[in-house]
Amino acid sequence: MTIFPENTTEKTGFEHIRNATNRHTMSVLAEEWLADLQPSSDESQVNFRLGKTRELMALIGAGEAPPLGEMMDIRKALNRARPQGSILDTTSVLEVGLLIRAARRVRQFMLQRDERCPVWAGIAMNIQVLKHLEDDIFATLTDAGTVKDDASSTLLQIRKSLNSRRNDLRSTLAKVLRQANKDGYLSEQEPTIRGGRMLLAIKAEHKRKVSGFVHDSSATGQTVYLEPVEALHINNDIRQLESEEYREIERIMGVLTAKIREVSDEIRRNASVLAELDLSMAIARLSLSYDGVIPQLTYVRGGSKGSIHLIEARNPHLLLKSMEQSTSETVVPLNLQLDPDESCLIITGPNAGGKSVALKTLGLLTLMVQCGYAVPLREGSIIPVFDALYVDMGDEQSIDNDLSTFSSRLAWMRETLAGANEGSLVLIDEAGTGTDPEEGVALYQSLLEELISRKCRTIVTTHHGNLKVFAHNHPNTVNASMEFDQKTLSPTYRFRKGHPGSSYAFEIAQRMGVSDLVLKRSRELLGDTRNRLEYLIAELERMGQEAASTRNEMEKQLRDAQKLVNDYEQKHETLTRQRDQIREKALLEAKAIMNGANARVEDAVRRIMEGKASKKDIKQIRKELEDERKQVDSGLQDIQKEREPKVLKSPPAVGDTVKLSDGHSTGELVELDGKRAIVMVNGLRLKTSYKNLVKVQSTPKKPQKVTVTLVGSSDDDGLIRKASPSLDIRGKRGEEAISELTYYLDKAMSTGLNQVEIIHGKGDGILRKLVHNYLSTRKEVKEYALAPWEQGGPGCTLVFF
Repeated sequence: MTIFPENTTEKTGFEHIRNATNRHTMSVLAEEWLADLQPSSDESQVNFRLGKTRELMALIGAGEAPPLGEMMDIRKALNRARPQGSILDTTSVLEVGLLIRAARRVRQFMLQRDERCPVWAGIAMNIQVLKHLEDDIFATLTDAGTVKDDASSTLLQIRKSLNSRRNDLRSTLAKVLRQANKDGYLSEQEPTIRGGRMLLAIKAEHKRKVSGFVHDSSATGQTVYLEPVEALHINNDIRQLESEEYREIERIMGVLTAKIREVSDEIRRNASVLAELDLSMAIARLSLSYDGVIPQLTYVRGGSKGSIHLIEARNPHLLLKSMEQSTSETVVPLNLQLDPDESCLIITGPNAGGKSVALKTLGLLTLMVQCGYAVPLREGSIIPVFDALYVDMGDEQSIDNDLSTFSSRLAWMRETLAGANEGSLVLIDEAGTGTDPEEGVALYQSLLEELISRKCRTIVTTHHGNLKVFAHNHPNTVNASMEFDQKTLSPTYRFRKGHPGSSYAFEIAQRMGVSDLVLKRSRELLGDTRNRLEYLIAELERMGQEAASTRNEMEKQLRDAQKLVNDYEQKHETLTRQRDQIREKALLEAKAIMNGANARVEDAVRRIMEGKASKKDIKQIRKELEDERKQVDSGLQDIQKEREPKVLKSPPAVGDTVKLSDGHSTGELVELDGKRAIVMVNGLRLKTSYKNLVKVQSTPKKPQKVTVTLVGSSDDDGLIRKASPSLDIRGKRGEEAISELTYYLDKAMSTGLNQVEIIHGKGDGILRKLVHNYLSTRKEVKEYALAPWEQGGPGCTLVFF
C-alpha cells in the first residue's frame, strides 16, 4: 500500500496503535516484525492477516490461548553454532531446546483445532518437528540449564569421585578447624574458598603454628588464608577432577552443538513461525481489549468502488488513550456511510466539533484493517481495501526545505496528483486554508474535480461555503456536518450526512464573551447574503435536532404504551386463571359433599328394595336423607360465605370496600355525590345509588413479589411471579451461568417478554462466547446481538424471541 506523506501513520494515530501492540509481544523477533509492519493492499494478504486475527481472537476469548511460552532470541546462538567445531554454552543450548519444544506444542495445538483454525493449522504445517534433538537436549540439561549427572557415563563417574573427595576435604578441614579453634588460632569460624581451594582463616601471629601453605591475606594483614598440609593432596585431586568434569561437559555440548548445526535452517523457520504467532497474538489481544470486530471488506479495483459503511465506529487511538489514562471520557461513535457513486464527502461544522477526528478515524481504521487488526465498530460495517492513502493534515512547513505552510500543501498536492488513482483514499483536512480564501477554495475545488474524475475516494473537511455549494451541485459529491447543539453552543460530535454545517463563529464568540459591538460590526461586514445563508444552515440544523428529539420522544411513548398494553393483558390473563381456579375448587368441594350424600341415598334404597326395612326403618331413612340434604345445603352455604366478605354495620365512606346489595360484586367506593356513588369494580367505574351499597370487610391482599419488571405471570398459588427484563451473570462460572440463563429464558418466554438483555461483562470475552454459543442452540431465540454502547456495548447481549 502506498502511503504519503511518510508521517501519515503518526498523524492518524497508527504509531500509538503499534506501541500498544508492542506491549503484548513476547519475543524480540516479533517486536522487529511489528516495527516493520505495513498495511497491505493485496486482497489475499489482507484476508490472510484478518483470518489469523479472527481465529486467535476466538481462541483467546474461549480461554484456549496457544501454548507459546517464553521465547528467547536464538539467532545469535545459531550464528555461533555455524562454524565447524564451535561449542555453544549450556544457556544457549537450553534456549534452542525450549524453542524446539514450543514449536512442536504449537503445531500439535493448531492441528488438533484444524476445523476451527484452518488458517493457523496451515501455518503450523510449516513447523518441523525435531523430537530427537529436543529429547537429547532435555536428557542432558535441566530446566535451569545445568548439565545432568547422567548426561554421560563418564560424567557420572567423575562427579561421584568429585563428591567423594569433597566429602573427604570437609572432614579433614573440620578436624583441623576444631583443633585450631581450640588453640585460639582462628580468625573466622568457617572455612573459606580462595582460588578454587578451601582454606582456613588463621590469625597472622599464629600462621607458623599451623602446618600448611599460605595462599592469601586480608587487607589489614591481620588474617592469613592457609591451606592445611593435610588438605593439600585432597584439594589437588578436586582441582584435577573439576578439570576432567569441564572437559567432559565441553565434549557433550560439542555433540549437541553439532546436532543443532545440522538442522539450524529448520530451527530458524520454526522460530519465524513462532514469531508470526507471537505478533498475531499481540494484535488479537489488543483487538479484544477494545472489543474489536472484523468488518466486511470491499475492493476498489476494476471500476468497482465499493461502499463505506461505518456503524458506531470509535477512534482506536482515543479509546486506548482513555483506557491507558483510566478516564471516564466517552468516545462518541461515528456512523458514516458512502454509497459507491459518492466519490467525495465534504464535512463542515464548527471548530473542535469532531471533523478532523472523523477524518482520522476513517484513515486509522483503513490502516489497521489492512494490517490485520480487528477494529472498534459494530457488525455489518463495511471498509474498502485501498491501494494508496494520501493525507493532507497538519502543518508540514520546514525551515530545512524552505517550505511554508501553503508551500508544503502544494508539494503534497503535486505528489498526490502524480500517483492517485481509483484505488486511492484521499483525506484533506481544512481545505482552502493557508492562502487567500478565494484562491485557496478555487485551487482545492479543481483538485477535488480531478480526483473525482480519477474515481478516487476523497474525504474533505472545510469551513468554506463555496465548497459546500460545490458538494450540493456535483452529482458524485455529498455534504455532511458535525452536529452542534444550539442550546448549549457546544458540539455533540455526531456525524450528519446530507446537510452542510455552519461554523458558528459568531455564536461561539458571543459565548466566549466577545464584545457585542464587535460581533454586530462583524455581521455587517459579512453581508446580508452570507448572513442569511449561515442562518438558514443553522436553522436547518436546529429543525433537524428538534425533529430527532420529537421522534425519540414519540418512540419512547410508543414503547411505554406497548408496555402498558402487555402489562394489562397479562394481568387480565392472570385474573381469569385465578377465577377459574376458585370456581374449580368450589365445584370439587360440592362434588365431594354430593358424592357422600349419594352413597347414603343408594344404601337406603338398597335396604328398602331388599325388603329389610320396616316402616319404622323407612321413616328413619327419610330422616337420614333429610339430614344429608341439610348438610349439603349447609356445606354449599359455607362455601358461598367463604367467597363473600363480611358485612359491617357502619355506613360506607369513600375508600371503603362495599358490596352491591342487588348482586355479589364488591369494589372500592371512590366517589360520593349526595345519593349517587361511583364504585371501582375490577377496573371498571360503576355508577349506582348510595342506598344500594353495603360496607363489607376488605379482603387482605396477598403479598406481591416486588421486582422491577414490565410484565408478569401467575403461578399456581395465585401470586404474581414477575420476570425481570435483564439477567446479570457477571462473575459466574461457565456451567453455573448457562444453568441460570436456561431457567431465566424459560421464565421470560412464559411471561410474554419479547426482548431481554443478558449482562455478561467484557473481560476476555469468554462468558460472552459461551452465552452466544448457547443462544444459537435455542430455537425460540429469533436473533441476538451486542447491545448499543449506551446500553452496555460488548458487555451486554440483547435477545429477541
